[in-house]
Amino acid sequence: MNLTDWARAQGIAPRTAYRWFREGTLPVPARRVGPRTILVNIDANTSPSVTGGVGLYARVSSHDQKPDLRRQTARLEAWAAKAGQKVVRIESEIASGMNGCRVKAKRLLADP
Repeated sequence: MNLTDWARAQGIAPRTAYRWFREGTLPVPARRVGPRTILVNIDANTSPSVTGGVGLYARVSSHDQKPDLRRQTARLEAWAAKAGQKVVRIESEIASGMNGCRVKAKRLLADP
């Protein structure tokens, strides 16, 4: 499936999907096959059981909410344990809710 069709099926703007592809943060495997064609591999099996586990992400808006960040992380770890998921990575950051630049979230999504 090409990137534009995949993006529309996911409810994402095609330009956003292309930006994610360029940044390496597209949540599915994709490859460029020509000067203007990017194919998304929607059949790739990327379930947690195949990839080795799950990554957890927690975020708060300001430094005074740092205790909340620790609680969020603990709740996510408890959820993963209850669901029987192996946690392979935990990312947490203090970042504004208004700013879409979440470095650690993008890093977590980009990591195969």
